[in-house]
Amino acid sequence: MKPRRATPSRPGSAEHIADQLPRRRRRLGLALMAVGVVGLSMQSLSEWLLPYNLASLNTVRELTGSPLLSAQQLVWGWALLCLVLLATMAQARRPPLLLPPLAGLALGSVHAAAGGGAASLALLLLVGVASLGWHAGRQGGLALLLATALASTGWEWVVSDFPSLWAVAPVLVTVFVWIDLMHMRVNDRRLFGALAERDDLIKSLDQRTAELTALQGARTQLLASISHDLRQPLQAVRLYAEALQAADAPSAAQPLQQLDPEVTTALARRSELLRQQMRAADDATAMLDQFSEFSAIEQGALQSRPELVELRDILEAVAASLQATQSPAQLRLSVHGRRQWVYTDRTQLARLVQNLAGNAVRYSVGLRRGRPARVVLAVRPHTHGGLQGLAIDIVDNGRGIPPDKLEAVFEPYVQLADGSDGVAAGASRGGRGLGLAIVRGLATQLKLQVAPLKSRVGHGTRFRVRVPAELRRAGPGVAGLTPGLGTDAAGGPAADASRLDGWLLALLDDEAAPRSALRAALEGAGATIVDAGALDQLKLQLDEEPRFPDALVVDHDLGIGKPDGVAAVLELRAEWELMVPAVVVTGRVAALGSITLPKRCSLLSKPVALATLVATLRRLQRPAGTGAVDIPVDADGA
Repeated sequence: MKPRRATPSRPGSAEHIADQLPRRRRRLGLALMAVGVVGLSMQSLSEWLLPYNLASLNTVRELTGSPLLSAQQLVWGWALLCLVLLATMAQARRPPLLLPPLAGLALGSVHAAAGGGAASLALLLLVGVASLGWHAGRQGGLALLLATALASTGWEWVVSDFPSLWAVAPVLVTVFVWIDLMHMRVNDRRLFGALAERDDLIKSLDQRTAELTALQGARTQLLASISHDLRQPLQAVRLYAEALQAADAPSAAQPLQQLDPEVTTALARRSELLRQQMRAADDATAMLDQFSEFSAIEQGALQSRPELVELRDILEAVAASLQATQSPAQLRLSVHGRRQWVYTDRTQLARLVQNLAGNAVRYSVGLRRGRPARVVLAVRPHTHGGLQGLAIDIVDNGRGIPPDKLEAVFEPYVQLADGSDGVAAGASRGGRGLGLAIVRGLATQLKLQVAPLKSRVGHGTRFRVRVPAELRRAGPGVAGLTPGLGTDAAGGPAADASRLDGWLLALLDDEAAPRSALRAALEGAGATIVDAGALDQLKLQLDEEPRFPDALVVDHDLGIGKPDGVAAVLELRAEWELMVPAVVVTGRVAALGSITLPKRCSLLSKPVALATLVATLRRLQRPAGTGAVDIPVDADGA
């Protein structure tokens, strides 16, 4: 059975330092001794600085039988022997048992090599000082010191007529051993004890950090699971409400004025209840979005996918989704500014604008009786720091923010209490005070700047987000632009931008309830729907249609073990050899930044407002009725 290898200690730990420190001291001490040996030998090149006893040289000549041996030859031969032994000790991880005594005996021979007791005493003092801190048996410092003292004393007895080192050497050795035991080792024990306590503290902190990381991961996974599971019923609730609202709308054949007054009143009441239902679903969705996004921002897990984005499209889509939750008598939303193109993440920028605009609507609606709230979304050129960038402004006529709260509103979990500024509160507020904190995090992620707030209590607030000049891009040619909502290609009045009359849409979702709700909502907008719960079923049903669909609406999660929505879009495009526009919807908000989309494909988070979905489809597709755009796709469908 092979012996188990010792686990290497972590660099910087108490165990590692306790193992390395004596070794480093030994190498440093041996280097100091080598310098001393060379220094004593250098005396032979000129006049001897220390007293030189010729009797030592004569004794060596007699012992070696070399009458012609010179002092220079003797001292440099001795130096070479000592340097070889010292270098061998320095290279060894743990010196052999006999090596330190041999090196000590060689060093102690300095009395004979350098000619006198002065050199012996000087080298003994040097060895004593240099060996402090590594006297332990496995390092060999004590054996080296004792052998040096013994050899120095012995050579003096042999060579000198009046030996005196025998009385001094034991005292010096005793002093050095005492210093090593009572000072060096005691201080080392204190140091290693403190380092061990530090290591225990670090281990404890690492363990706590790992526990917190695991807890954070479990919390994130729980939030993602809860968010995904709750978005499905919220999606169905909102889309059913929009479908009912569209069904209750008066037709051209029977205007509102021809209906019975009681029926008109009932319809108005029902429409208002449906709006409240959609508003409640939107509030619940906003809370889910806020918790998920703020968690991703806190962990630094937010990823951006920059693309060419038209700012006015985003403002119009946000305005349409918010206007759908309020009647025109309660809220008037308007969008201003020319079309401007930037290179940024569409989904994250839309969320930023949605949070700001939603905050403006929330604190404005219902504030003034008999008068609608006014919210303006605008994009305009803006010069900042001498560079021509853009500014996205969200202006409302709401309650305003007190001057001492202008910075606090961007902190997490901060909400202005009702009546805190002497102004009556507006409509019920959703969320948990994370909306503006998310705005700041998204702005940092997208390299945007949130300008200082401007607000007057009782009059309204202006939020401004600066888009730096380096993010601006030149838009595509005028002929290639998708007509803006509310205008046709020629610039004249277009069909209702909230309708999809004449569109053929393919809908793929493995869950029946959300699919049924989305189908009802899209059919209420005038589209013809072909829906299925699996890709193969959708292909069979589409084979019976006389033309290709104008767009695809696909859920991203199509069941365990099945291709996701993006893969389904690519497969259909490759099979048809057409670049069919597609919208992928998902309930996993945290995954928005990690999903790679092909060309002419947008990603929306559940629950999707019908107005947002319609605006996205119209942006991806040219005017309805022309069928899919006949653009060949490459091998990966991009």
